[in-house]
Amino acid sequence: MNNFRYILIVFLLIISSGNALSQVETGPVKIKVKRIVFKAGNQYSVNIPNLAFHVLLQKSFDTIRSSVSADYDYHRKDMGFGMSHSLIKFIVNPGITVEDNLYFREVFNDSTGIWSRKQSITPFLIHEMDNNSSIGMEFKFEREWSPKRRMGADIISYNDYSINVFYFYKSTGENEGENSLFSISFERSYKISKGQYNYLLLESLFQYFTELNSYIRYKGQISFSGNLTPQQSPLFFIGGDSSLIGYENDEFWGRKAFYSQNLFEFKPFPEFKFSISKANFRRLSFLCQIDFGQVRGSTHLKDLKPQNKDIKTGFGAGFGVNTDLPYMPDTDLYFIIASPSEDVSDIKFYAGFGGWLK
Repeated sequence: MNNFRYILIVFLLIISSGNALSQVETGPVKIKVKRIVFKAGNQYSVNIPNLAFHVLLQKSFDTIRSSVSADYDYHRKDMGFGMSHSLIKFIVNPGITVEDNLYFREVFNDSTGIWSRKQSITPFLIHEMDNNSSIGMEFKFEREWSPKRRMGADIISYNDYSINVFYFYKSTGENEGENSLFSISFERSYKISKGQYNYLLLESLFQYFTELNSYIRYKGQISFSGNLTPQQSPLFFIGGDSSLIGYENDEFWGRKAFYSQNLFEFKPFPEFKFSISKANFRRLSFLCQIDFGQVRGSTHLKDLKPQNKDIKTGFGAGFGVNTDLPYMPDTDLYFIIASPSEDVSDIKFYAGFGGWLK
């Protein structure tokens, strides 16, 4: 409890300053892309049909821990690269993260073009309280570029300076297939120097993995992201098999976003093996995924379905199969078909490999 008390004290100090009055939105709608959360170690994930690729490489040395991440989405045309280094020998360890991301979203805003490039440098401090939990503070300096809609090739830039306090916890159960993950962060942006935003974001995530028995495996995930002030806010997206199955990628957007995922894997024949041509597969299981999502405070985005309501809710379900990649027995290869509750005939197809089902 003392650790959470420290978090609360720092959080209150951060939010105690800054103007709480509503801010006129004259700049582009900031985009907050859902981060892919991996287990420790080198991980990757590939999702089809949008051909989204995510990879994280991590390595620890005697005094420093380094990681490199890369993301690419052929359908959205998004791409990103990040690199992080931190010391690991001290009670409070300093580090730095550098990211460069390019997003393609077109909005109904005279100041925003069809693409947005974000570059950020984020020094941070992190304290590992034990083997399972850590607390830290980030100081982000971010610049965003976007072409003006009415000015052709003119490029405008916006600066975002913020402080982020975060807590991360990961536990491993008695069984090898059981673990949980929890993270929460408060990010406060300031209009200091050339900073042009003044929001307060809360982002939280809870994941739970378990083997209910030798035949059933379960993965659950609950996430909330949102702006807690009336200030100009980043925009959060949900939709697709990583957040709301049965819907198009990024079909829902808003200043607050919540989603819940429940993925069940059934293995009625644990020892079942089969071959296709010269490829040998060592397992076969059946999948059932049930998702719920809701966004609030939406705005209009060009080339996407308009949302006329302040609150938009979606419910989707899907069924599929899972096996392993030949020559890579620990890598999942899955196929899922799903549809939204509003129109069960609107079938979507998802496939991918890497990690455990993303």
